[in-house]
Amino acid sequence: MKKVLSIVLMLALLGVSTVAFAGENTNNYAYLAQAYLEYIGGHLQDRNITAIGEEVSEDNRHQATMDWIVGVLKDVGYDEAQIEVTSDEAESWNGEKTYPVQNIVLSIEGRQTDRQVIVGAHYDGDGVGDNGSGIALRLATAVGLYGQQPLYNAKLVFFDGEEYGLFGSRAYVASMTEEEIASTLYMVNMDALAFGDYCNLYGGTQNEDGTVTDTEAYELALAKADALGINVMDTEALDGYYAENGEGPKISALTVDTNPWTLANPAPLNADYVSPATGDWSDHAPFKNAGIPYIYFEATNWYAEGDGGEDAYTGYFETSNPEIGEYGMFMNTEHDTWANLNEYFPNRSVDHFTIFSPILSSLILNPADAEPFPAEAAE
Repeated sequence: MKKVLSIVLMLALLGVSTVAFAGENTNNYAYLAQAYLEYIGGHLQDRNITAIGEEVSEDNRHQATMDWIVGVLKDVGYDEAQIEVTSDEAESWNGEKTYPVQNIVLSIEGRQTDRQVIVGAHYDGDGVGDNGSGIALRLATAVGLYGQQPLYNAKLVFFDGEEYGLFGSRAYVASMTEEEIASTLYMVNMDALAFGDYCNLYGGTQNEDGTVTDTEAYELALAKADALGINVMDTEALDGYYAENGEGPKISALTVDTNPWTLANPAPLNADYVSPATGDWSDHAPFKNAGIPYIYFEATNWYAEGDGGEDAYTGYFETSNPEIGEYGMFMNTEHDTWANLNEYFPNRSVDHFTIFSPILSSLILNPADAEPFPAEAAE
């Protein structure tokens, strides 16, 4: 009880309770996530995995990041039996290197144990946005929700090796039994939440003919956002907006967007991704490929042309201003730092956490309390 009270007091002191939403019991841990992001930016910048047999740089903080995450979870009160650090190995795409892969999995038993929800964010990398921001929100949510029991089992995962080939998420899915896959309502992925102009939610499977199916989990996330008083700019709202206006909508507070490109109104270049789906470049992909619905949280700008090359209008450039970062891109570059985040986008990360945090909490605690979700999920 003492630890629970101390967490409540800490969140209050950090200002969490000052964020106003229409919904009740929003479980918004934006300011705690912001505090964790600042710590990551100052102490855990380089979190990359190192190939087996290669010397680990003295600046590398991969092991320190693991220790910090596990330590925070234990300090808040999670039992050691709830925290698993897995051990796998993965080869690079060209087969030239082998990497150790260590996922951190926090298991929380639900009131009903026949179904589960998986929430993940990769902790490797060397960026504050990609993916220090995902780590911060993933950890803050685990801390903030301590003592609350979700409807179904929750697996809160910190994935390893995403930057080198989705190693951690691929290993996790490979270890799942058919029963576990069938019992998983959806997987929520959080990647690069800080720098982008727009807060986005994605979901669904893009078929060969360009249609998008399996969007029930995504629609559930939108319903939860709407119930929380967050403005929703979904596919219907964005379809044709760029064609008519030559730019994206004005960036608005407490608003979630999505990939705006549709078959009727494709991107000016590289019309490969159809709304509300996205590319297979993050840890949601192995789950999607296994038939598990996904919801993907990301902040970026699908309207940004960047350098006008093959990545234009694909969401790879996070801001429409090509004079900062690398033509407007921060992730996977040397520009993805705490100093740059605060110089160019002061308060943006906490504003984004304010949007994403209560949606995430609701998806963990009450995964089947809103329509539309497949009828068999409620059986």
